[in-house]
Amino acid sequence: MQPNQYTITRHDADVFKKLVAFVSQDVFDERRHDGGVGKSQAFLAIINDARGSLEQIGAYDYDHEEDDEPPPYTLWWEGPFDLPENETEYPLANELKERSDLIFKRVNVNTAMPSGSFADLQFALDENAGKICTFIRIPMGLTELDLGPNWYDIGENLETTIGLIVDGIETHPAWIRHFQTQA
Repeated sequence: MQPNQYTITRHDADVFKKLVAFVSQDVFDERRHDGGVGKSQAFLAIINDARGSLEQIGAYDYDHEEDDEPPPYTLWWEGPFDLPENETEYPLANELKERSDLIFKRVNVNTAMPSGSFADLQFALDENAGKICTFIRIPMGLTELDLGPNWYDIGENLETTIGLIVDGIETHPAWIRHFQTQA
């Protein structure tokens, strides 16, 4: 965690939502004159502030969806598909211009948002070195956000490595910088 900046995952939001719901229903901080228990105005204000903060980050936005539907910001991928070298994005091609022993592939990164498509992940695979060089292009309205090129070790297997790369998009430094400048 960096000072002055906090991030919260969907799992974290669910944990806090459950805590706020529990405190709202089952925790009391004052005794009434009739022997009952209740919540003071100060305690209610704290609960409402916590709920408001969760609402502000969208933690409740998709609670009405069916459980079998993927959450709207979950990313998943299809592929890999063969990628002709001449269709490789310039930053990736430029990074690899001295190399001829690579296999080029593409992965479609998708989301549950209405557009479906989220990003184009291109990569070059160096099987001999056990490395993968990735380039991700994310359309952002009238512009694009490029992540990479980045080199990674191929871990357990290629599929697991691609999954980790896709899962890591939202923690990529360029992604974080983009949203910091938008705030």
